[in-house]
Amino acid sequence: MQIEYKRVTKLFSGCGVASLLGVLSYEAYRTYAALTSLVDTRVLDIDRKRPDYIYIKHHIYRQSLREQAASEENRHRLMTAIVQPFEKWWKALKHSVAWRLLRIAQQGDQAERLKAVQQLAQIDHLKDWDFQHLAQLCDYQTAISLARCHSDTRWFLPPHQYGVLLSMREVLGEMKSLLELLAPHKCAVYALEQTFGSSGHIREPDGDEVTYQMSPSRFEYDQLKQSLSALVHLTGLMGEEGKENCRRIIESGGLLQLIEVEKLFQHDIDMKLLVSRVVANLSALEGRGYEFFASGWLHILARWKRDVDMRIQVTADLTLENLDQDDPNGFRYAPKVYPLHPRGRQQAKPAVDVVFIHGLLGGVFVTWRQKDLKPQAASLLVSTVSPPQTTPTTVTIAATTTKRAPYPRGHRAWSAKSSSFEEPRDEEAEEGIASYEDELLTFQESTTPKRRDPSISDTETKELIEALQQEEPLGSDWSVVYPDVPKAGDEAPAGTSSSSGDAFSVAGDQWLQEPLDAGQRSFCWPMEWLPKDFPNIRVIGLNYDSSLSQWSATGCPCEKYDGKLEKRASEFLEKLATSNVGQDRPIIWVGHSMGGLLVKSIMVQALESSDPRVRRIAENSKVVMFLGTPHRGSSVAKLKQHTSALVWPSTEVRELEENSTQLLHLNKTFLRAVDHLGPRKPEIISLCEGRPTVLTSFKVPIHVVPESSARIDAGDFYLTSEDHLNLSKPICRQSFLYQRLVGAIQAAIREQKGTEPQEELKSHVTPQAHVFARRNTSGAASSALSGLYTQLKQFEQLMNVFI
Repeated sequence: MQIEYKRVTKLFSGCGVASLLGVLSYEAYRTYAALTSLVDTRVLDIDRKRPDYIYIKHHIYRQSLREQAASEENRHRLMTAIVQPFEKWWKALKHSVAWRLLRIAQQGDQAERLKAVQQLAQIDHLKDWDFQHLAQLCDYQTAISLARCHSDTRWFLPPHQYGVLLSMREVLGEMKSLLELLAPHKCAVYALEQTFGSSGHIREPDGDEVTYQMSPSRFEYDQLKQSLSALVHLTGLMGEEGKENCRRIIESGGLLQLIEVEKLFQHDIDMKLLVSRVVANLSALEGRGYEFFASGWLHILARWKRDVDMRIQVTADLTLENLDQDDPNGFRYAPKVYPLHPRGRQQAKPAVDVVFIHGLLGGVFVTWRQKDLKPQAASLLVSTVSPPQTTPTTVTIAATTTKRAPYPRGHRAWSAKSSSFEEPRDEEAEEGIASYEDELLTFQESTTPKRRDPSISDTETKELIEALQQEEPLGSDWSVVYPDVPKAGDEAPAGTSSSSGDAFSVAGDQWLQEPLDAGQRSFCWPMEWLPKDFPNIRVIGLNYDSSLSQWSATGCPCEKYDGKLEKRASEFLEKLATSNVGQDRPIIWVGHSMGGLLVKSIMVQALESSDPRVRRIAENSKVVMFLGTPHRGSSVAKLKQHTSALVWPSTEVRELEENSTQLLHLNKTFLRAVDHLGPRKPEIISLCEGRPTVLTSFKVPIHVVPESSARIDAGDFYLTSEDHLNLSKPICRQSFLYQRLVGAIQAAIREQKGTEPQEELKSHVTPQAHVFARRNTSGAASSALSGLYTQLKQFEQLMNVFI
């Protein structure tokens, strides 16, 4: 025990001594470091050799650098002799070609300018600073031409201070100043009172914080939207009033103020639509291209041509075509006349004008949509035809539908009137047609074939086809008949039978190879489908505002007139004449519901006009297609006395009353005027709804236009299986409605050219047969050929630039 105590004592003593030595060493090191920092020891280093500096002159140093660079150049002399001249030549060639083409586009004659602009639009390989330089040298007419040719957006200088944003209240004040500038007009005074109140100042939200939930910013947003809606109306007036309003806005700098709105609401589709419509109306004033160029609007319009929303695209195309004064095949379009095709410069005038007019509460992008069926209602009829003695067998094949992408809600106009850019009514959504907030109005204009699923994509359809093949092999004579084939028809195209539907069916083998366009629903089938079959026609959509009740109708003073149908037809007649419709080409009219009545009134007034330009619109009308047109009125519009007092129907609804004297007189006058045309009498095609329409407001099925009212006692009449709302919405390009219209266009072109029917049919069918033959080729071979073809096209475009 004692021995262990001594060991522990020695261990602790050794640790204490080691710790003491460590502390003393650390303190000695700190003391030495402190002294070293205070005393400069370099003074004691006397024998150390210091560096010597040689000072040379600057020009000698530069001479040495040049010699060094020369030696490096000699080292790579062979490579430099080959690459450097070619690189300099290539850069100079690219710049000189662009500048030379730009000079030709500005100073050459019309043919040279058109060709130079076409070549300039293909240039996309220059640097940003090259495009900036060229954009500064570009004049306004060349810039407008480049914008119409889908050229690079770097060709256009952005507006001045485009990145600086004003507050919403400042922008609202500028819009208020534009309305005050137009205040002598009664509609402007009314808009100021409705938007800003009788005081004329920008108001604050009324009410206390408890009862009023709208924030000041939201209140100003609504005021701004109402102001823009008023400007749309004021700039779209017919005659000298509208021109004077447009002139005042442009000369007071209104284009710059509208840019401030566009900058603030670039991602708000409602505001963009309103601004685009105001700008389109301003472009109808002739000789104002420089103002649009100087303000920077060409940069915005060129960007809008690539917008995802087709409504913005169409409005931008309309604006640029109105500004373009150098296009020999161009036209000028009045407000509410929308050119759906062509969407750029063309090599020749169109062969046929196809004009679409929607009905009550419709619109260009509402009425003419592709039908989107509910799953339980989507079906196809497959007919297997045996020998002539047997009866065809019919079975049902279920189709598939897809859900649409979300889309912002449409705007409400300052006058509470409906427009073509607003969302569809609930009764349309009830029939399986999604409203604007459930989808995106995209437009796909792709010429390259894409791999898609075949039309038989669901398991039930495949099993049905396999069962049919096992029971009785399907030969080459089986066909697919779509549900919108008419139930009955008084007359049919020559050599066909409309009741059987054979003329408007698709061969079974062809249907198996036909790709399914389930993911590419068309929001405006005249704009997307017709150009694929007839690239050399012009498609026009007319738009007008309407309402069901006076409670929701516009209170604008200039809209309070009697006989809206006749007044609207007169306005459209003047606008169509301004757009050169039917002057040297046939016209095909397609009117849905009330739109058919407008067609009749337009033709009657045109034949009664003393102006030869206006008379030619009726004389060149070759086809009139009525879709559910109430020639003798509709029973829905005839309300009881106490209901009328409560609902207060609008003028449009009162004009559509059953057995209305005005409608009966219009129908009689139209038939008599058409008969007087003699050999030039247009072909009349009528389609009637075959099943009632379920209206959301009543929840009861109603025949909006019965068969007795849809019959016009002239031409072909078809009783379809569609309701009133879906009568203008074909399922696909093989639908009866579309194929009947295609046949009418073919006949008009054939009559215009004087060709034989066999030649026209052959020219129309051959490309389609070629497409199906190409689809049956192997995937590897077609892919390789497609890649080679793409490379050859790119090389051809590059050579065209340099030639």
